[in-house]
Amino acid sequence: MKNILRAVVVVVALAAAVACEKTEVKQFVVPSGSILLTAPGQTGTASFLTHNITSIRVVSYPDGWRVDDIDLYEGTITVTAPSTFDDDEATEGKVSLIGYTPTGATQSVSVYVAILQNPDVDYRQTPSNCYIATKPDTRYLFDPFRRGTSGEPLQTESVELLWQSSNNLVKYLTFKDGVASFYIEKAESEDKDDKEKPDAVTPGNAVIAARNAAGDIIWSWHIWVTTTDPAADAVEIAGRTVMNRNLGANVNSNGEADEEKILHSYGMYYQWGRKDPLVGAASYDFSGNTDARMYNAAGRRIYLQYTASDASTGTVEYAVAHPDAMITGAENNGFDWLYSQHDDTLWPETGAKSDYDPCPAGWRVAAGDIFAALTISPEDDGMDWMQAKKMYGWHLEDTSTGKTYFFTAGGRRNYFDGRLDNVNSNPDRPLPWTGYYWSCNVSGDDARCMFFDLNTVTRTYNGYEPHRNLQRANATPLRCVKQ
Repeated sequence: MKNILRAVVVVVALAAAVACEKTEVKQFVVPSGSILLTAPGQTGTASFLTHNITSIRVVSYPDGWRVDDIDLYEGTITVTAPSTFDDDEATEGKVSLIGYTPTGATQSVSVYVAILQNPDVDYRQTPSNCYIATKPDTRYLFDPFRRGTSGEPLQTESVELLWQSSNNLVKYLTFKDGVASFYIEKAESEDKDDKEKPDAVTPGNAVIAARNAAGDIIWSWHIWVTTTDPAADAVEIAGRTVMNRNLGANVNSNGEADEEKILHSYGMYYQWGRKDPLVGAASYDFSGNTDARMYNAAGRRIYLQYTASDASTGTVEYAVAHPDAMITGAENNGFDWLYSQHDDTLWPETGAKSDYDPCPAGWRVAAGDIFAALTISPEDDGMDWMQAKKMYGWHLEDTSTGKTYFFTAGGRRNYFDGRLDNVNSNPDRPLPWTGYYWSCNVSGDDARCMFFDLNTVTRTYNGYEPHRNLQRANATPLRCVKQ
């Protein structure tokens, strides 16, 4: 085997000083965590980062695989996959490595290696702010040098998994040869004794950020992981093709009184004009007003940030650089998250889709004329309120066709402080839930949304408004319409 290990030992004057310290500082990490190949016999490399590591030893590797080279100067590990699988050769596994410091201290690293069984999903020709992932055990490719829908160039130096809704939702993020890629695994079986995995993904959401040479975030992309294709279950409303679930949701609960389905039907929340998804509530009934969980790439819990709008934070540039922050409303600007003036072009009513539209390629934020064709279905409107309360939403009827479609009552994030609101506190009309859905339409200081609620006193007060004015710093769910 050629160059099974080209261990390079670097001894510098600093090593002696480090050796004298009680706690030796060292680093050995493979940022991508993987080498994924597309065919037997292929050779691939992964980059690693080290500090105070002077040699590396291979501990183990999968049957049939070969570790060709470890180059400490270049920071690369090169492996070759088996060319055949006649005996016990493995299609996947881990290469285990140990790095040594000058004093003999060690740090272990594992690199996942695999021959991909499924073809890549390649989004490089369809730049967007949202990429859908539905296929398990699959690698997804996108262009990290192009922004939004226009494809304007970005000076990307690195990519980072900024947050994800569950640990290991998005794996093996790689930035190599001008291409960014990530890997989505199969969902784990709920039965711990069942070693088989269902042929589906674990649903959730994530954000991948691009950083420039200075380390600043210059763009980000929403990764929408869902068990079925949202385009496949789209419906026709007012003659337009509309997604039958909220952006970022895994299901449409369709009025079922199932707590998990209700929670998983809310999707992500968006401030008007921003492309970046914000998490919703941790529970279906918003109990405790607690945010849904977020994790970084290392698996540590992180939290949504709340930032007051001012001259420096209330800008499009700041919003792009802080996709994990909700920017609360500026009173001097009609409680827009923008501190001065409004920008109606962020989600334009007509013309080309902007770079700040959060919907996937081929889709855009819905216009209000779609909501104007809807009303609460007579069956729901006449329902006993205790039964209706459990649905967390209404079946809305297209008055031109008589067909009904369910819209979940996911409330909103309040413009004032970002809190999760899903209960109207009006003592004359106590409401157990409310629904808000942005449109791309605007009205003066405000933008327009579709709004509905349930009244617990008498159903004659059940509300539906296709065009309600709402401060732009609010964050609500979205439905995307086909372009």
